[in-house]
Amino acid sequence: MTHTSATIPRRRRRLLALLFALALLASACGTDDDTASDLADDARSLDRGEETSDSVEAGGDAESDLDDAEGSMVDGDEAEEEGADLESDGESRFAPAPTPGLAAPPDVRGSADAIDGLTLDGVARAEASEEPTLGLADGAGEDDAEGLFAPPAIQPPDLEEPANPRLEDNRFTDYGYRRFIATDADPFSTFALDVDTGSYTVTRRWLDEGVAPPPAAVRVEELVNFFDYDYEVPRRGLEISVDGGPSPFDEDNLLVRIGVQAEVIADTERPPVNLTFIVDTSGSMDRDDRLGLVKDSLELLIGELHDDDTVAIVVYSDRSGTVLEPTRVSESRRIREAIDSLRPGGSTNLESGLREGYALAASAFRRDGINRVIIASDGVANAGITDEVELSRFIRGYADEGIQLVTVGYGMGNFNDTLMEQLADNGDGFYAYVDTEDEAERLFQDELTSTLVTAAIDAKIQVEFDTDIVDEYRLIGFENRGVLDSEFRNDRVDAGELGAGHQVTAMYEVTLRRGVSLDDRGDIGEVFLRWQDPASGEVIEIDEDIDLRDVEPDWNDTALDFQLATVVTAFAEVLRDNPYADDVRLSNLHVEAGRVADRLDDDKVDELVDLLAIALDLYW
Repeated sequence: MTHTSATIPRRRRRLLALLFALALLASACGTDDDTASDLADDARSLDRGEETSDSVEAGGDAESDLDDAEGSMVDGDEAEEEGADLESDGESRFAPAPTPGLAAPPDVRGSADAIDGLTLDGVARAEASEEPTLGLADGAGEDDAEGLFAPPAIQPPDLEEPANPRLEDNRFTDYGYRRFIATDADPFSTFALDVDTGSYTVTRRWLDEGVAPPPAAVRVEELVNFFDYDYEVPRRGLEISVDGGPSPFDEDNLLVRIGVQAEVIADTERPPVNLTFIVDTSGSMDRDDRLGLVKDSLELLIGELHDDDTVAIVVYSDRSGTVLEPTRVSESRRIREAIDSLRPGGSTNLESGLREGYALAASAFRRDGINRVIIASDGVANAGITDEVELSRFIRGYADEGIQLVTVGYGMGNFNDTLMEQLADNGDGFYAYVDTEDEAERLFQDELTSTLVTAAIDAKIQVEFDTDIVDEYRLIGFENRGVLDSEFRNDRVDAGELGAGHQVTAMYEVTLRRGVSLDDRGDIGEVFLRWQDPASGEVIEIDEDIDLRDVEPDWNDTALDFQLATVVTAFAEVLRDNPYADDVRLSNLHVEAGRVADRLDDDKVDELVDLLAIALDLYW
């Protein structure tokens, strides 16, 4: 499902229930009859789709919306039967086919349809815990927050925020969310690794503008990926780390964290780099947070490259053109003059820019080095071929020849997040989003050059859960990175690429069988990690047990970075309005993030606390 950035209505049922509850409470407490009557009238008006006395926008026929929402819920048993019918070999199961016109764009990778327990908003919803009874409760305010695992309190209804012109006409794709899978039906969970972080900075941009992000803009794994974790660093290739603790979504469940760490290569040891920038200079880039920030970013990166690295620049608007032929960084003055010459204007022929940029990158291909194309754009394509599938097919061939892609998004308002993410996925690279000068410094000055060296090709994970111990599980996030269970050891299937120093974190919520205790000695399951070594071409597979002894029953005994990953995961689930997070309280998340920040000297975590404070103001 594709959404524009118009604010999406949220949980009208909760508001309706709250108004009725207030009316009942007013009557019970002896409030005058007029007040109680007004509250009841407001509730009935909302039920009819009218505005309440507080001018809350109903956004359409509430009664119809309620029917649609209830009709989209899928009973757990029915969902499993649906999935079993779709796959006779017990592989990952799909939700029913999307309603025409609401389907996500096809994935060139050919594996996006294999998503464990996937449900699409408005198509099928997983069976979650029942809606809590709404009403007034002690401790419901921010001042009473006690941390992530404090006693549950009622979350207030989410109200629409005024539209912000800078955030209109954007394109995000809703990939739905995964439901719980019974291990008796399918004990395997398989997905391609993903190192993108673009969704985090997009989400931050919306919150900084004082507007709740659209749920489709929030991809849980990308918010989690943005932060740094204390994983074991391998001497070469990849390494797995596993731990766990209590789930913030259900006190009877566990949260299991699977971390993947790529080898770290010192900047002095990396091979020479051939970089080709494809810069969008169309009229839509003529804003303070677009082309100007692109130029600042390129200037920062030039200062981090070696003298024998080469840089080329291609621009595109109505048509493409080469501003700078492949030039050694030792001629930095010439490169900086080319960057300074960039000016916006015209329409957006992304196809032309891609063709000229990749041709230039191929002509300067360095067999002894790293070859990368970096697209800097708002993702808009309105001339030439504009279909993301066709564009992705074009760059796929170059990726197979060793020219990988990094996409960097700029600006908000007429921004195409879907295109930028899909191009990166199919170009064997990653997607980032730059919203501030500080983010440009973090990406282009501190991180990009160190991750340009590819550590693993076509990396994917398969988790096999022990059916005697685990009753059911759900993978949180990675909705568009699914791989068929039977394709895990098919090395022709395209998966994810990791650069040196990259980390990937996957979070599973797990329900144990009745009678199983964390004090038992044994394994919940096993994690298999498979990838191709970029230097030798050898396919490597390693595994790691998920030991019950690695899962702490007490939150305070879990690793500090596990607590960080849990807070970020819960925050993302709340932002994307996943019903599994209905009982998670933002005020408790804010307190817990503050506790983690107090113990970590990390600017990213301090920023997380600030974002939670903004979200708390928006949603309360």
